[in-house]
Amino acid sequence: MPRYVEAEGLVLDSKPTGERHLRLTLLSPTLGLVTAMVRDSRSSTKPATSKKTKSASSRPDIFDRAAMQLEIPDAGTVHPNFYFLREYKVLHRHTGLGKSYAALEAAAGLSRLVAHNAPHFETCAPVYELCGKALESLENGAPPEAVRLKALFLLASAEGYAAREQWLPELPVTDQAVVITIMNRPASEAANLATDDAARLPKLRTAFERWLDEHTDLEVK
Repeated sequence: MPRYVEAEGLVLDSKPTGERHLRLTLLSPTLGLVTAMVRDSRSSTKPATSKKTKSASSRPDIFDRAAMQLEIPDAGTVHPNFYFLREYKVLHRHTGLGKSYAALEAAAGLSRLVAHNAPHFETCAPVYELCGKALESLENGAPPEAVRLKALFLLASAEGYAAREQWLPELPVTDQAVVITIMNRPASEAANLATDDAARLPKLRTAFERWLDEHTDLEVK
């Protein structure tokens, strides 16, 4: 008899595999990083709610936050944290991200980093919450570079890395002030930064990614 687990998750990646399936990479606050296979309703000739398999109520999309029923495979058939997706209910779809290429790029960059490093996180619940807030900020029009830098900084801090104590003091005073402003205020308020300060955000984010690569176990791709 099939065994199931109920979970909430965030879709970090979605890729076609074969002719009729999607391979999903999911971040769950309870299960961690999950790989799930699901029949792609756009390529399937069977109804999405066939008697044989309870499929997704809607086609999964990247950045979805969803409630899911996952079927646990037979022991020994696949690697840990691999499931078959049987039911899928969208809790929030970040459709607003499609209005801005920069927002999509920032969301994708954060998702790649989390997916690559999540197997090493002590717990995924704080990261799940952090990703949710970052995606919400991007969807609501917050400056993408500010959201991305803040999310990276908070992620590093959550993993125990001394970004505030080590990286921040190495910056010029003017750059320190920009970073502190981003950290201490909602990301949406970054839109009120002076033009020169906002223009420094991409370089600051790149510099922080370089510091993460050199001084932490986080891998930035």
